[in-house]
Amino acid sequence: EIETAVRLLRHHPSIALWCGNNECTWGFRDWWNPDKSQPLELGGQMLYNQLLPELCQKLDPRRPYWPSSPCGGSEPNSELEGDCHWWNPAFMSSDMDRRIHHEVYDECRARFASEYGAIGPCHLDSINEYLLPDERQPGTLAWQMHTNTFEKETVPAAIRYHYAEPEGLSVPDYVCYGQMFQAIIHGGAMEALRFRKHDPADDCQGALIWSYSDCWGETGWSILDHYLRRKASYYWLRRACAPVKVIVRQREGRFVTRIVNDTLQPFVGVAEYGWWRLDGAVCDTGSAPVEVPANSMLEVAAVPVAPAGERDPHHWLYAAVLRSGDGTALDQSVWPLLPYRKLDLIPSEIEVSELEGGWLEIASSAFSHAVHTEDHGRALLSDNWFDLLPGVPKRVRMVGEGRAPVPADFAAVVGERVE
Repeated sequence: EIETAVRLLRHHPSIALWCGNNECTWGFRDWWNPDKSQPLELGGQMLYNQLLPELCQKLDPRRPYWPSSPCGGSEPNSELEGDCHWWNPAFMSSDMDRRIHHEVYDECRARFASEYGAIGPCHLDSINEYLLPDERQPGTLAWQMHTNTFEKETVPAAIRYHYAEPEGLSVPDYVCYGQMFQAIIHGGAMEALRFRKHDPADDCQGALIWSYSDCWGETGWSILDHYLRRKASYYWLRRACAPVKVIVRQREGRFVTRIVNDTLQPFVGVAEYGWWRLDGAVCDTGSAPVEVPANSMLEVAAVPVAPAGERDPHHWLYAAVLRSGDGTALDQSVWPLLPYRKLDLIPSEIEVSELEGGWLEIASSAFSHAVHTEDHGRALLSDNWFDLLPGVPKRVRMVGEGRAPVPADFAAVVGERVE
């Protein structure tokens, strides 16, 4: 069985390492041995420590083997050595507030965060496939049966914090806001972890999410639902994993901008960073030419967080934009100062221009959150569900089969405004 599995998967580009088991060593150490009276030699040590490493070395010698995931350090799930499943401080926390904020991932010290995640609803088209019409409402027995056990009312709590009161929402709105919560967590968490690449004090070199796909239709962990439809989190995570990525995080009273280059070639461009007023009336930014060596990180700027009297958080946000040499925006990282439902978002016309080669340029005169066009969860555009900074156009490519028509309608996500 081992030989068959390794031969089948060893050429897959996404295999980071072979692990003898998932969480068994952690479990024998902490969960099933509470008084620490039983020796850790229990539970298949010949498989994990002898047979599996020997076969992996024989069949796939270039890829590392790890006896368990997580494993390393004085405790199996240590953040200081080996890999770490970063669940308990975040989505598995008993504190609901920690489950719904991506900022908590800045506390992670893991060198390789090999498992973490967030829960969100399926695409509405998928829900309509696996639930009958009278079951398509949060709270029905069928809806609850198709909700992951670990959701624990996190999605409605997150909707309330970020977007709207969940009670009484239409199902499309509930699904939209719930998907956007999952997207915020995945995008922010991956940026927080990648931000630490080659950090001189706190290096992080890898992150794996739980999970990519799903075994049935549910409000669950995946970014691609059981029917292979893309959730909003698919796009937020993919942008966060861009090979060359600009990232803003808040550290010790400063907004710190870094550029991570995971490619094997140097990157040359321009970084713009600073303050954007949400209505687009003014921006206060600086810029600097950047040259980021291959497989490295470059810190570009550290700007003090402005007091509320100077930058009203209802009307301003901080962001960074990475541009090519000709000024084209390649990537961005946006840091709102408040939950989206507390931002003073104004309606703005989203302009779409068709360029050569199947490209579209999408722009807005004001900040527009989670701009998207209905793609029914399929690959229609190279990107979707993205934020638009005022005056910073976004280029996407039409990727659907054949010559798909230019999408006519793009919309932004706007929640129920509260102070």
